[in-house]
Amino acid sequence: MDETSKAGQDEPAGRLLDWPDSGGVAVITWHGASGGVHRQELASRRDAEELLAKIRGSDELRLVSAQVRRLGIGPDS
Repeated sequence: MDETSKAGQDEPAGRLLDWPDSGGVAVITWHGASGGVHRQELASRRDAEELLAKIRGSDELRLVSAQVRRLGIGPDS
């Protein structure tokens, strides 16, 4: 489930649509310039939005998925 806004809507691209009051973690996955897959978990909404902006602003990076979940919920908790 992609939790980021889409370009052309009211929210700027790369802005997270939802963030829990506490315990939120963004899980962002992208392809790097060398073709490798990278995944990062960020507990800060601001940090997650900055990473999304970097990925979307680069011609060499491609976003695979961006999800927000509560810490302790999900397959990797």
